[in-house]
Amino acid sequence: MTTVEDVRVTAVAEPRPQPPAPRRASSSGGFVVLVVAAAVVTHLPGLTRQLFDPDEAAIATLGDVVARGGVLYRDAIDRKPPLAPLLYAGTFVATGTRDLLPVHFLLALGIAGGALILAAEARRVGGARAGWWAAGLLIAGSIAARPAAAQAANYSQLAVLPACGAIVAARRGTRRSAVVAGVLLGLAVLTRQTWILGLGPAMLAAWLTGDRRASRPALLALATAATVAAVSVFVPFGAFFRWTFTSNTSVLDVSQSVHVTQRAWVSVSLFVIGHLAIVWLAARRGLRLHDIDLWLWVVSGLVSVALGLRFFDHYWFQVLPPLCLLAAFGVARTSHPERLLLVAVMAWGAISGWNAAWTTRAFTHDWGPVVSVIRQHTRPTDRVTVWGSIPELYWLSGRAPGGAMVITDFVVGRTAGRPDGPQRLADATPGALDEYLASLYASPPKLFLDTSTAGIRSYAHYPTALVPPVATFLRRYYREVGTTQGIEVYLLTRQPPSKNP
Repeated sequence: MTTVEDVRVTAVAEPRPQPPAPRRASSSGGFVVLVVAAAVVTHLPGLTRQLFDPDEAAIATLGDVVARGGVLYRDAIDRKPPLAPLLYAGTFVATGTRDLLPVHFLLALGIAGGALILAAEARRVGGARAGWWAAGLLIAGSIAARPAAAQAANYSQLAVLPACGAIVAARRGTRRSAVVAGVLLGLAVLTRQTWILGLGPAMLAAWLTGDRRASRPALLALATAATVAAVSVFVPFGAFFRWTFTSNTSVLDVSQSVHVTQRAWVSVSLFVIGHLAIVWLAARRGLRLHDIDLWLWVVSGLVSVALGLRFFDHYWFQVLPPLCLLAAFGVARTSHPERLLLVAVMAWGAISGWNAAWTTRAFTHDWGPVVSVIRQHTRPTDRVTVWGSIPELYWLSGRAPGGAMVITDFVVGRTAGRPDGPQRLADATPGALDEYLASLYASPPKLFLDTSTAGIRSYAHYPTALVPPVATFLRRYYREVGTTQGIEVYLLTRQPPSKNP
């Protein structure tokens, strides 16, 4: 006679069917390979070309100085966070060259990493289909823009990976995930400072998930602050904080912005057209309480786009990650024909951006003649000063910037989207002229190139005579040796005192 106990033992002893683990691992591995391959293919234009915009040249110049033992915000200065230049410097040291292709490859891997992170969160919330869409939308959306925004390894693009990690980790509802989110958000801020606007959404996400303990938002905020503060290991913290945060007030001044409506309309239109599928799917998802953090991330990104009313294309990279996650969640509310149409729309935007990256010229100037003059009169260890906004000359020639500034916009107050002229001097970065002159006197450049005489990038409005201490320095210690491509070239004739008299 069979007893209940016999049945129970038999049921326990009977082996349960196990899912085919190797197939699941293979499927997961295949997904990762596919995402990485897609990111690399979509960034092939960046893997076959060097510079895509002047910002890359500026970052490369900063990285080159660091790779030679220099210090950011002292030997090479820009009004940007340090992680991108440090990444460039790392690739220069690792490869023994100043080639930008390794950086472009790392950018592709960063986009792939961000796509995988979003896919994991989308799969957790919305299932496998949502995971595929999250990854695909970020990869396609990252190149559905003009080439300088889509392919350049700039601050905004490089911040995507840590930002995606911060967005997802903040939603996981544990103390450890809150700390991880804070660290990743800090890394995003150290890559692109406007990600600091995401602190509010991140803290809210950490509080909403789990048991809503106040300790998680506090841990996230502390981890963010500690990560940002840790940059003092690599750069002087006071100089970093001043140049990255407190010296940007003139950029945020909107009182003299020109063509604001037109700039805003063009910027918004280009983003919506290139990312129509993402916008549509996010709208289909709608407003839900458990998505409130993602919508706040979107709002913080929109604020970063509008700051200073300059509306640069690459600013939209702060909107893209949370919007892609919302869009992936919205796929569940679409029919099969609608999904096919959305795939076609997104593919059209990505292919258009990809094709433009192959066919569009990044620059209209060939700097070869000027670079030849620089190399003819200087050695690799000599400094060169470019009065103007052509950081390409530093990177192409392999010379460090005399005066430390990668561009002299900080000295004259020039800012994109503002009317040029002497009135811009009022917007010069406080203390920039003093630091510029101190560097010129302490380490006088072998050559001084005045691009205002060529009128390149609006510098006809900013002759050296507009800043008398600079004009005096040039007149006393240099002589003109010629003009190349409209740029007047001056050669050092005698050593100035080590300090500005």
